[in-house]
Amino acid sequence: MDRPEIYPFKRADKDKSERPGFQWPSWPRVVLLGSGVHRRLKTLTRVFDLETVVLWLVAFLLGRSFILGEVLPFAAAFAAAFASKNRKLAWGIPLFSILGLITMAEGYLMWGNALAIVGVSFLPQFMALREPRRWVALPLLTLSIMVVTKTLFLLLNNPNMYLEIVIFFEAIAAGILTFVLMVVREVIDEAKPLKEFNLEDAASFIILGIGVLIGLAGVSVFGVSLSGITCRLGIILAAFLWGIGGGTVVGVAVGVIPAMANLALPKVLAIYALSGLLAGVFRTFGRLGVGLGFVTGSLIMSVLMMDSQQAISGLWETGLAVAAFLLLPRDFQNHMPVRTVGPLGYSDKEEAATSHLKQWTAERMNNLAKVFEEISMTFVETEAVEPVPQESSSIGRVLQNISEVLCRGCSLYKTCWEREFYQTYRDFFNLVSLTEIKGQLEFDDLPVEVKRRCLRSRDLSAAVNRVLETTRINEFWEEKIEESRDLISQQLKGVSGVIKNLAQELDLKTVVDSELQERLMKDCKELGVPVKQVVPVIAGNNQVFIRVTAEACLDRETCDNLLAPGISALMDTRYEVSHRKCPRGNWGTCEFTLARAFNFRINTGVSQLAKRDVSGDSFNVVTLKDGRELIVLSDGMGVGRKAARESKATVNLLEELFNTGFGQEVAIKTVNSVLMLRQRESFATVDLALIDLYSGEIESIKIGGVPSFLKRGGRVGIISSSNLPIGVVEDLDIPTERRAMLPGDMLVMVTDGVLDPGKLIDGRGLWLRDFLARTSEQDPHRLSEMIINKALALARGEPRDDMTVICARVDRNQG
Repeated sequence: MDRPEIYPFKRADKDKSERPGFQWPSWPRVVLLGSGVHRRLKTLTRVFDLETVVLWLVAFLLGRSFILGEVLPFAAAFAAAFASKNRKLAWGIPLFSILGLITMAEGYLMWGNALAIVGVSFLPQFMALREPRRWVALPLLTLSIMVVTKTLFLLLNNPNMYLEIVIFFEAIAAGILTFVLMVVREVIDEAKPLKEFNLEDAASFIILGIGVLIGLAGVSVFGVSLSGITCRLGIILAAFLWGIGGGTVVGVAVGVIPAMANLALPKVLAIYALSGLLAGVFRTFGRLGVGLGFVTGSLIMSVLMMDSQQAISGLWETGLAVAAFLLLPRDFQNHMPVRTVGPLGYSDKEEAATSHLKQWTAERMNNLAKVFEEISMTFVETEAVEPVPQESSSIGRVLQNISEVLCRGCSLYKTCWEREFYQTYRDFFNLVSLTEIKGQLEFDDLPVEVKRRCLRSRDLSAAVNRVLETTRINEFWEEKIEESRDLISQQLKGVSGVIKNLAQELDLKTVVDSELQERLMKDCKELGVPVKQVVPVIAGNNQVFIRVTAEACLDRETCDNLLAPGISALMDTRYEVSHRKCPRGNWGTCEFTLARAFNFRINTGVSQLAKRDVSGDSFNVVTLKDGRELIVLSDGMGVGRKAARESKATVNLLEELFNTGFGQEVAIKTVNSVLMLRQRESFATVDLALIDLYSGEIESIKIGGVPSFLKRGGRVGIISSSNLPIGVVEDLDIPTERRAMLPGDMLVMVTDGVLDPGKLIDGRGLWLRDFLARTSEQDPHRLSEMIINKALALARGEPRDDMTVICARVDRNQG
């Protein structure tokens, strides 16, 4: 019985089938031509797929990429990196590289480079180069083959030391480029999307592009240079993506490329540099602005530096490049590795490095916060170093100072302060006590015994008065220093807290949700929401912020009226514009950030009436970053410009401290210390309300302010405090009152100029409570005017003080 023969199964082009790639469409079967013709057509479509044709074209251009007319490192490096990929490239790449070489060289240059290309294409296929040694072995093998083959041709032709040095450096360049182009091959094999390129990938493709551009030199269609069109298109893209800096740098770099083919520095270097600069300048006007800026730069420099024929050719190339740029898809920048808005497509290494940098920065900020905290503790702990009671040490210093001022050099010094110490101490102690009671010691107030025993009794009263006055002054300033020490300690703790908050805001968990980004972009495109880019950023508290880039609109309301509602519908959560950056006019792009909408909004109305030309009352209403509405009302001491300066300084400083992240207690005490440090008397009342826009809770703080009123329908509540204004005393008591507010509730804050006229009626000035209970007015603006008019009527048309009314109504945020 014959034994059956088993033939091994072999799958052709397995690596190609494992990943998606472009395939030419299958040809329909044509019965009239027969099955043999159909099979040949299918074979051609498999051979000439788009990827293979592109790589053959690149090989042809790299075969023309001579540097300085005699160095050709790109072709051999490309053949070494790609020829072993599959059979089609194994013969196609060296063939097309040599075809490109034939168009540029002859003799020794052509045959030497052709042999080197063939060697690096086929020799590695007979060697077992496995990962990861392949990344080192293949560049070294390319270098060696280049040196051996070209040196042999040089020895057979015309030995020359200069050419041997050129061969050596050419081989080194080819070896380095082989490593670079191996990176390009790996990216192609993995079919990595362009937006996920890291720096190594992008740099490798840029180097390959430089070789292709050098190979395009001298290739023209109808007198228009393909290299010129490609260079100009690259500059325009750089200006559009990176602005002025990118356009200028790429313009200079691309302008140097023609100089690599020959020793002359071309005129296009200046043209490309200025064109890239102007294209970046007009980037804010969008694609059309970038195109016009580039055309303007090209026109200026072409007229100045080129003859008429060159200028016309250059303008044609510029026009075609701009047209190609304008024809690109609207969302092409979303697929670029570096985009104008949003984070980069980081690789794992870059993301880890960025995370490490953030962590290092947060640690340094926390360390700085600890330094401020330790400094604040040193001010507090200084009190523990004095073991002697203050009163005992004070009287001892007074008596010692009196003895030094009066008794030094007296002949009876030893008798009084050594032999009769206790008697002298008791006499001086009684004199100090007498001076404290009377305020001033006279000679007649001295006891007879003291006059008899002291040789300098007539100078004694003056010495006691002078020493006690000096002691009082010293004690006053020591007390001030102690108070300032406590205040500085609190302020340093506040600074420490702010730095810690900043470190927490540098949230290491802040990431970009790529899946959500792709879904939003797809949904926006399907629903017709006109956005160019959407980047959802998730903070550490799981709050989502959405950064949006869209075409600029004329009325600057499209983001509020169209885009925000559209994205809110896609997110199933209502979002509002929290920050925007719009260009002037309707040119360019608009950038804005969407944040989760507040549950409540505050509708305010303010009315003021000054006693003189300038009101001494100041106010401000601002939304803080933490989602609270800050309402501050301050009444400066007196009226007019002086009072206005005091109250304005108080309001502005409080706003900045709250926005920076200081707590209310530290913020108010800081303002209080600033007013206390002024040489002249200056104080101001502070009426402060913080309304949480998510929960509706109000936190009220009053420092010397008159009562505020909380109106809910026909009921009116009073928020009052009885402490002194800010800037009067150091040890400031800060009372806080919290209440819950509902939609429709009205907060009414006034200064004393509004309530004081009513004291003639009820003795307490609470007429406003009854007025608010009776009125049904819900509009804050009209209500504030009604209150001012009523107060002015009670004052018989002549206000005794500045009048200010702030009405704030809480409404449900309906969007």
